[in-house]
Amino acid sequence: MKLSVFMPSIRTHLHQVWYDSLEASCDRHDFEVVMCGPFEPPESVLSNPNVTWIKSFASPTVCAQIALSKCGGDYVFHTVDDSLFIPHVISNELDDIDNNLIVGMRYREGQSHSGRVLPDMYWYARNAYPRYRGVNPSWGICVHFLMSRDLCISYGGFDCKYDYLNHATHDLLFRLQKQNHISYRNSKSEISSADWQPNISGDHAPIHNAQIGHDTPIFTRDWQDHNDRNIIYFMNYKEYPDVWNTRFNGQEKEYNDLGYK
Repeated sequence: MKLSVFMPSIRTHLHQVWYDSLEASCDRHDFEVVMCGPFEPPESVLSNPNVTWIKSFASPTVCAQIALSKCGGDYVFHTVDDSLFIPHVISNELDDIDNNLIVGMRYREGQSHSGRVLPDMYWYARNAYPRYRGVNPSWGICVHFLMSRDLCISYGGFDCKYDYLNHATHDLLFRLQKQNHISYRNSKSEISSADWQPNISGDHAPIHNAQIGHDTPIFTRDWQDHNDRNIIYFMNYKEYPDVWNTRFNGQEKEYNDLGYK
C-alpha cells in the first residue's frame, strides 16, 4: 500500500520540518509527496526520490487538483504546508482503511501550534451548515482527508471554481457521502497541528478573503436548498487562470517576494 500526500504550497521555508514530521508519522508505509506551487522547495526536500514539485501560480484549489492528478498512490491524503504531523498516526490510519471509506484527518489549529483538541462534533456538517437544506447534518467536513485515490478522482476531485480548498473540499466530500456505499469517520486521534494565523494577517489573508468573499456565495448557491451535485469533470482546473492574481503577479521568484512578515 502506497500513500500520496498532496497539497498546494507556497511556504518553502517550512518544507524541511514538515517533511521530517511526515516521515515520523507515516513510518510504516511507503509514501510520496506531490506539491504544487510557485516556489521551488529546498534541495534537502526536493532531492528525496519520493518528492515531486509542480510549478504553478494558480489558485490553491487549482494547484491541489494539479497535484492530485500526479498522485500515484493507492490512497491520497490532502493536507497543508504549515502542519506538523504527530509520530506514527498516519500509519495507524492506513492500517484501518478501505476503498469506500473517507477518513477525516483531525488536526489542531492555533498560532505557533497552540491549538486545542476540538470536539468530535466540530468535524460534521451539523456544526458548519446547520441551516443548509441540501446538506445532511451527519456528513463529515474535515478538509484534511484520507481516501482511495481512485475514489477521489472518479468523482472529479475538486471543483476549481472555488478559489480556496475549504468549500472545494466540503463540496467533494458531500458529493461522495451522498453515495450509499461510501462511509466517513474521523481519525482516531489528531494527525497534526497547524500554525494558524489571524484571519486577515500575513499569507493567510488572501485565502481567508477568497473563502469569505468569493467561495461562500458559490457554495451557498450549490448546497443551501438542494443537493444535485454529483460527479464533475476532473480536468476542470484547465478552465481557470494560470495566475491567481489575488496573491501573485506571476513574476515572484521566492516566498519573500510576496512581502509577508
